[in-house]
Amino acid sequence: MANILDGIKVVEVASVVAGPAAATQLSDFGAEVIKIEPLEGDMWRMANHMPPFPESKIPYTHLLTNRNKQSVALNLKSPEGQQILYKLVEKADVFITNSLPHVLQHLNIGYEKIRTINPRIVYALITGWGEKGPDADSPGFDCTAWWARSGLMDALRGPGAEPVNLPPAMGDHNTATALFAAVMTGLYQRERTGKGCKVSTSLLANGAWTNGVNAQIALVGLKVPENVAHVDTPNPLIGGIFKTKDDRYILIEQANPKNWAAMCDAFGVSKAAGDPRYATPEARIKNHQDLMRAMDRVLGKLDMAEAVANLRAAKTNFSVVATVEELTKDPQAIENGLFPRIEGTDLRTVQSPISVEGIAKVAPRKAPEKIGQDTRAVLKAAGLTDEQIEKLAAAKVIGVV
Repeated sequence: MANILDGIKVVEVASVVAGPAAATQLSDFGAEVIKIEPLEGDMWRMANHMPPFPESKIPYTHLLTNRNKQSVALNLKSPEGQQILYKLVEKADVFITNSLPHVLQHLNIGYEKIRTINPRIVYALITGWGEKGPDADSPGFDCTAWWARSGLMDALRGPGAEPVNLPPAMGDHNTATALFAAVMTGLYQRERTGKGCKVSTSLLANGAWTNGVNAQIALVGLKVPENVAHVDTPNPLIGGIFKTKDDRYILIEQANPKNWAAMCDAFGVSKAAGDPRYATPEARIKNHQDLMRAMDRVLGKLDMAEAVANLRAAKTNFSVVATVEELTKDPQAIENGLFPRIEGTDLRTVQSPISVEGIAKVAPRKAPEKIGQDTRAVLKAAGLTDEQIEKLAAAKVIGVV
């Protein structure tokens, strides 16, 4: 079959992660993505030289977020640059932006303007805080809007511990997938009605959705459970975290009470299965501190490999607490295509998380290495002559290679 989005053209006027990562997911299904960059380029190209990111000659952030795209360097602060953008918009299906409201107004790229140029376009907006309210025109980052403001940052810290920051772009990638879904919904709406539409999402909304169970607890007037000390884990078999002899950690999530006896057998402590303190789910919860200490003693005598073997023998639901380096070598992840190779290189990247049976995603291609490396080709395809392109480049309206 042809790819799902073959023939769909996307114009991306977005920077850093969340908006561009949504466009990347569209490109994975065959969409043609034209990334509009300022003449100095999207700063995400250079994050590999910006602390706290590890220093590298490989532009790994750009490689992940902007694969498969064409780069057009355009000065959108100039009227001439805006006119060129409008020319590209005329034949586009999707317009993606994460610009703030005052920037959209200043650059003349708000929804009302774009839809007058192309009424069939799906205009996709990603914001930090949502389109309404006192913070609507404030910059939003995933660490502020998705992580801190959503309650996630507070929820995911130990008792008495300081809040910790999140890994880079975690909330951005979460929110990018939501915008991908919004764009696909918009395209479906257009398929049914023939009309374009505006779709949107925000970092704050996705943080609230990610933290949705806790938020719902609060919304019905209950107190959100606080994280507790290790020994106070209320149900050691559901979410208990145990340290092995070699200083690794394993999380157990065994909801089936029938598995308790099999787990005891696998660890050679069969008499614990009949211990009245642990014989039933209710008893295990009532005596959770004793059970937690007992399980600590058993798993603490084993190294991770031994503990894993025993848990598998007992058919227990669990996972090792893996490092990111281990994830990238995990046979399960590799077998499911999570880290495909970038064409023409020895580098691998991270696959987007949605699959459709019978559809092969686009093999990842390198992100555009040079700012504006596709400006000439894209503008010539849009009808500009070589002479016009040279004049625009000399006037610093466009950037060419």
